[in-house]
Amino acid sequence: FAVMSFIMTATPVSMHVMDHYSVETTTWVIQSHVLAMYLPSLFSGGVIARFGERNTMLFGGGLLSMCALVSLLGQHVLHYWLGLVALGVGWNLLFVSGTTLLARTFRGADRHRAQAINEFTVFGSQACASLLAGLAVQQIGWLMLNLATVPLLVAMFLAASRLRVEPAHAAPDGHAGRIADGG
Repeated sequence: FAVMSFIMTATPVSMHVMDHYSVETTTWVIQSHVLAMYLPSLFSGGVIARFGERNTMLFGGGLLSMCALVSLLGQHVLHYWLGLVALGVGWNLLFVSGTTLLARTFRGADRHRAQAINEFTVFGSQACASLLAGLAVQQIGWLMLNLATVPLLVAMFLAASRLRVEPAHAAPDGHAGRIADGG
């Protein structure tokens, strides 16, 4: 989630301030990104039901990686637009699959604690990423800003690929759909 906020928040600075695209063009790219963040919610539940949380997370992470790759190919409007749309859809798939996985993993008071810790971590990292994005794009540029997301994306891929998600039936210890370390 920090990757999405970092890139999304830096985009208007890079497009309008540094690359001198119009406010209208920059706004269109951000509007497309916001649509890409929420419109997939109409089908992301079905994707998760068909392919599972882990595979959906890996695909969402792939779309975030595609954003970074497209951004490295150039700074034309099409690069910004394709990158930000991929970022939005990838974020949606990661958010919905991660939330689904969290809800299936914990029950009762543990579920509420886990959700609170998750939300604190997610929104705290998003706040930090948003605050740093403008400074980062000014100091290191758009290309390096996108490269800076690669270590986080690699960590996400490693973590998601190690997940072993059990079926959604209740386990003897009261947890449903437990997650185990896949290694």
